[in-house]
Amino acid sequence: MNKGNPDAIVAAGELVEMRFRSGNALSLRAGKLLCLLIQEAGIAVAEERQHHAPYSVINETFHKSRDELVEAIEELHSTTVSVSLTDEEGRRFVKSGPILSDVEREAEELAGAEVRFTFSPTLRRLIANSTHWAAISRRAVLAFESKYALRLYVFLSLRAGLRKTSEDFDLDDLRDVFGLPDDRLPRWQDFKRRALDPAIAEINHLAGFRAGYIPIKRGRRITRVRLTWGLKAVDELVEAHKELERPRTGRTARREGKVESIAEERQRIANSLASAPIRNLRNGSGATEHNT
Repeated sequence: MNKGNPDAIVAAGELVEMRFRSGNALSLRAGKLLCLLIQEAGIAVAEERQHHAPYSVINETFHKSRDELVEAIEELHSTTVSVSLTDEEGRRFVKSGPILSDVEREAEELAGAEVRFTFSPTLRRLIANSTHWAAISRRAVLAFESKYALRLYVFLSLRAGLRKTSEDFDLDDLRDVFGLPDDRLPRWQDFKRRALDPAIAEINHLAGFRAGYIPIKRGRRITRVRLTWGLKAVDELVEAHKELERPRTGRTARREGKVESIAEERQRIANSLASAPIRNLRNGSGATEHNT
């Protein structure tokens, strides 16, 4: 872990850009766990060695049951990823392998119980060869409620610090970024409504940068999407920081602007009662009471 900035997760650009086999993208909890394990490995992440992560450290931030944690670990152990690389002679090739090549789990009831894990040669290779890196917020990663938002956030984190503020993607390539198989949300409107729009909304609510998109048509069909991004203003950064400090309960409502403060609600009720006529309720007749 970065001791100087415990919120920072530094990930290789190639790791951010990696693609999953169709239909084999990580679940939300496995995606979060991968970010945490990368942070725990620290600067030794590309070394051929076994890393250690105490259950207490993972559970303190991950907030998952033991069974859910085990399932996420097994998912990282069984999910195959591929990455395009170039050898010393300039020949391009695709390297495939699991995310974790070896995992050991101690019994959780043991004092100081830990998970021991080794990143696969595929991941170590792409990390060791990386020349560009993404700075990811640990708190933002743990706060995301959609796997699509997490995937897009990590993807855009690599670009958020660059001079350019937009990039065009073929629709199929953007679907790969989201880890969508061909038969999942195949129509643009479904992809937009179920994946892209919610992901953009979560990023703008929680991240240190803003994101957006512009659909690009060819004829009557949308074939490309221009992703846009930029740094937030100071007040937006402050609000994102405050949201990360708030409890998860009510976050969706706050994002959608549906939350009314208790004080506002009390004032509304008080005003409503003050303007209502006084009723005679002693005999239940509901007749208006007059002074004579």
